[in-house]
Amino acid sequence: MMVTVEDCILGNSGLHDRFFAVTEVLARLVSSAPRSVSIAQIEEETGRPEKEITKLCAALARDGLLRPDPHAPERWMLACEASLVTLEDVFRCVLATQQTRCRPGGRNAADRVPNDVDLLVMQAMIAINQSVFTHLRQFSLDRLKISAAGMFPAPRSSTQSHFANKAFDVAFT
Repeated sequence: MMVTVEDCILGNSGLHDRFFAVTEVLARLVSSAPRSVSIAQIEEETGRPEKEITKLCAALARDGLLRPDPHAPERWMLACEASLVTLEDVFRCVLATQQTRCRPGGRNAADRVPNDVDLLVMQAMIAINQSVFTHLRQFSLDRLKISAAGMFPAPRSSTQSHFANKAFDVAFT
């Protein structure tokens, strides 16, 4: 099967795969909330290796979306109500993880003098980021808890996502 640009978030298959993996882990936790879930349970349900799940849970905990279960080691739980977690939070977590993994290559960006192209691309990236975040913010993960009876999630108690106060601009590489 050939993967097309439309099959990937922002045309980046690596970013898409990480976004999907983080969402998949969070989906398992949302469906069990408020109970905690073990790494083994997540591994069994997602088919992802324990090492990957452990890293994803640690990243989600750093971003304040998960917390370890204080009563059971190797178990994780949501740090807030499922209705407060949006795909924007997932995306920001993925981007933060990606930024820590990226190492600058070539000339040191701090030593380079910005030019008109840098300014133009930076302005475009800010606009794209704002648009992406606005759209992802509309999808809370409590949609995953909708029952087969056709129930709809409760309205979010806050119109701002978990990361709303952690504004930052990200350049996609």
